[in-house]
Amino acid sequence: MKAKKRIYLNLTNKCNVKCDFCCMFSEPRKTTFLSFNRFKEIIGVNSDLFELQLEGGEPFLHPDFYTFLEYVNNLKSCTKITISSNGILLNKHLQRLVYFSGVSKIPLTIKRSINYYLFNIDNDIFKTCSDLHIAIKNIKDFKIEFNVRLRKEDGWITEKLKEYNIFDQSSVYDLQNYGRMEDTSYVKPFIVRNIDEFFVYASDGTCFNDNLVERSEYEKTLN
Repeated sequence: MKAKKRIYLNLTNKCNVKCDFCCMFSEPRKTTFLSFNRFKEIIGVNSDLFELQLEGGEPFLHPDFYTFLEYVNNLKSCTKITISSNGILLNKHLQRLVYFSGVSKIPLTIKRSINYYLFNIDNDIFKTCSDLHIAIKNIKDFKIEFNVRLRKEDGWITEKLKEYNIFDQSSVYDLQNYGRMEDTSYVKPFIVRNIDEFFVYASDGTCFNDNLVERSEYEKTLN
């Protein structure tokens, strides 16, 4: 049976980089982490089917990350897990994530970010992502997708995606006008409406229903 609800959880506002367009105002100095008790309250114990997207900050920095995954697995009501990551820590977690996906039988997708800021940190990012795609492409119910965000001058990134044969695995959008990106020539944020209900949560567990801008402004106020 297909889920009709998706829950977006910002696990922490702490990140290992400080992108100058971050929609969550995340950075290394931030210290807010979603508590396990609040996580359980949000997920609930009812039998309603749901999809779960784990975000940040950088979600792999949360010390209870795998405790969250195991709790969701034991509920038997989650039909899909998506993890949004800048990818810097992904190699350290990849084997354990593949194992969890196989044991849990919950389809798992990693959304690995690609943008000019991460390219400036790692000039090999396109080859790294291409190698990652090749390495996992035959693993059942485990996917890597690339979350690509562009400035107006970043057409070269699209060409690199094609050169390294990962364009078809990429969701390519312009940057959006919220968070640290204050350039009003970019559009306001939106959620792709491919499911009935959306609920977005800040890193302290506050719910903003489907309002991404309000969540972003609230994250700005958190330590």
